[in-house]
Amino acid sequence: MKKVILFVIDSLHPVVLRRILAQGHAPALRFLAEHGTYFDRVISSFPTMTPVATSSMITGTWPDRHGVPGFIWFNDENRKIVDYGATPYSVLKIGTEKVLRNLLIKLNEEHLNPKTPTLYERLEASGYSTGNVNFFMHRATHLYQAKVPLLLTLATGFHLTQAEVSGPSHLTLGQLIHPPFTDSLNSYPRGVLNRFGFNDVFSGKISAQLIREGKQPDFMAVYFPDNDKYSHNYGPLRTGVSIERADSLVASVLDECGSWERALEENVIIVTGDHAQSTVGLGKEYLIDLDRALKSFKRLKSTEEATEDNDKEIAICPNERMAFIYILKRKNEILPDVVGVLCKERRNAQIAWKISENKYCVLQGGTEKQLFFSRVGPYQDVYGQSWSCEGDLSVVDAQVTGEQKIEFGKYPDALSRLISALEVRKGSRVVVSAASGYEYLAVGGPIHSGGGSHGSLDEEDSTVPMIVAGMQAKLNNPRIIDLFPMILGHFGL
Repeated sequence: MKKVILFVIDSLHPVVLRRILAQGHAPALRFLAEHGTYFDRVISSFPTMTPVATSSMITGTWPDRHGVPGFIWFNDENRKIVDYGATPYSVLKIGTEKVLRNLLIKLNEEHLNPKTPTLYERLEASGYSTGNVNFFMHRATHLYQAKVPLLLTLATGFHLTQAEVSGPSHLTLGQLIHPPFTDSLNSYPRGVLNRFGFNDVFSGKISAQLIREGKQPDFMAVYFPDNDKYSHNYGPLRTGVSIERADSLVASVLDECGSWERALEENVIIVTGDHAQSTVGLGKEYLIDLDRALKSFKRLKSTEEATEDNDKEIAICPNERMAFIYILKRKNEILPDVVGVLCKERRNAQIAWKISENKYCVLQGGTEKQLFFSRVGPYQDVYGQSWSCEGDLSVVDAQVTGEQKIEFGKYPDALSRLISALEVRKGSRVVVSAASGYEYLAVGGPIHSGGGSHGSLDEEDSTVPMIVAGMQAKLNNPRIIDLFPMILGHFGL
């Protein structure tokens, strides 16, 4: 049976990939596309943030089942804000040790729902070997001791010299967990300037090494993070050069098989992204200042705990082009007031909250348009989901066509993805998603003037391309959660 390699290029934009392939660039990806199936529109999670999307990929579920809400979110279990290190400011404010512990240990071992199996767990339970090279989500049954580099050890006050994490039968996490280096150490970009091995070249070198040494597992996920940073800095439509660099590393992995044709004889090769990005900051007032808009409410700080004794009313958790506003007390009083403030802002494309069991509302900022919706009803979408809707469907750019079919335009799979963000974990919240060109400003959140950003329900943030070569791939209206059953199906599970 063929082995499977999944390459995930962070922030892979379908328009840019299509353009560079048409121009004859990115030879490895072009070869795979010509010898496989090319999907131009695969729908990502909401919010379109890497921990959320990669959790959806590796579990085949949306956030309401896998339990990872965003990059910044409020944990109702310990009543504190979780931040995986969105900005240098947040790392400094929260502390390097807490951020690293969240990202390295708690994300997989606690935040990812233990009742939702990962692809590694499912495959290894059936006797297949699996591997992970720098991919965010790695929970499995094997235990590893991470060796924290000296500089990070100093930054954490020696509180995290070693950490035990779980993973598949092969696990690489930069310098923290890696196989023995067989080439010159200088050829593996390491150290603080190279994000301690969390970079494209490191991922490519280790993947190629595993094949060269005959240690390639049956399934291997390989993560290329660099394109995300490039897109943030220069804008998503200028990422051709960054994607071509990732292509050269995919080529180096295919080369280890002897020839690219032989690589496809022996492997299924999948290339996709976790989410895309859209350009922000080109117009005036591109930042939606949530701190300022909600200044009349007592806000929980990133280092505080929400208790019955303190007076904190809300927690603002910005995720670039979307945000959670958690209601910490007096829900029936405060939630309508928060919505009342947010609905005055036309740059809020969607403002959504849960009304009651299986009943939700979403409205459009700056207008009086609103939509009430729930699961199970007379309308059916392309994913076989049924809906009951009352109000203005244009809030999510949807329309009802013949035979009670509901179709989505600019906000794909909008209702299901909104529910997943409103139902992930406990707690009352309002979810906001920004209109095109805008992102949210709040303490702890990154901003990207003139560059790229993501997180929103918008199609441009939410749509990634996918190439599947080495097997027949029949996916109608694909979503990133379809990777899970497709890969299991290849292995007969």
